[in-house]
Amino acid sequence: MTGIEAILHHNGFGMAAVGVTIVFTALVTLSLIISQLHKLLLVWEERETYINKARRMFSLLGPKEVRRAKNGEKQAKAKYIASIKESSRQFNILIQAMGEPFSLPELIRIAESLGIESPYAAVAHLIEGDLIIPDQKGFYLWNHEAYNSLSKRS
Repeated sequence: MTGIEAILHHNGFGMAAVGVTIVFTALVTLSLIISQLHKLLLVWEERETYINKARRMFSLLGPKEVRRAKNGEKQAKAKYIASIKESSRQFNILIQAMGEPFSLPELIRIAESLGIESPYAAVAHLIEGDLIIPDQKGFYLWNHEAYNSLSKRS
């Protein structure tokens, strides 16, 4: 027995199909793992935050440790507010130079060219904080009242 008869007799085509399926499944699994690896690394970098959340969720923290965790949250919030103030100051100057109403993509492009750190995130936070508001015509305006009240906060 030689050739095709030997392959058919020993189930060669079935074994080849199983082999291809195993290799393909392994490659797909590997590609999925690699594509989601950045999420795992983000969790690893911020593991203390996640550990504290898990401890609070399961009430394993004592009162002193809960206060310490809350103080950490307050410090993070203070840093966030400080970064919003800095971003609002930078973008206020930039928008004054551009003029109102302004195009959001143009604002981000100019901010990137000037080296402003994370312009997309900064603009998103400014929109959430109602510092940048739409004019219902496809452009945006700077909310001077909100900026003044933010500047006055300490």
